[in-house]
Amino acid sequence: MKSNKSMDKLSINTLFLSAVSPSPNRRFSFIPPFTKSTPSSLSTTPTNLRRKSMIDSLTVAEARREADEKRTAKYAKMERQREEVRQGIREKYNIKKKEEAAPPVPLPCEGRLTQDKKGPIPLPDDDDSFDPIKMATDALNTITEKLPFKLPWK
Repeated sequence: MKSNKSMDKLSINTLFLSAVSPSPNRRFSFIPPFTKSTPSSLSTTPTNLRRKSMIDSLTVAEARREADEKRTAKYAKMERQREEVRQGIREKYNIKKKEEAAPPVPLPCEGRLTQDKKGPIPLPDDDDSFDPIKMATDALNTITEKLPFKLPWK
């Protein structure tokens, strides 16, 4: 009976093309059985098939080019028809066609094409213009002037 269980495990593993795993809990392997690959530099296709595929690719490219030309001609024709309809509507309702403004001619520029880069904010020098005590007293004076009442020390 015990050999029958191991046979069941073996048949399940062979059905799913994986090797028998050493762990009884894990039955299937996620590694594909045929992982050996050939180097891409060696070509196994015969030269006559390669030449045929090159010819086929040229004919496919030619067919794509022709299809592209047909498509562009089709859309150009559709646009001409639309423009005729638009012109008929303009004539019927006396609407003037908006003239497309010519794109502005860029002026020849000298130097940088973009704005100058902004650097860090310059710190004040160590001269008399930056005095924190004076700044604080000025701020206090402006606030006290706006108060509706007088302060006791003033």
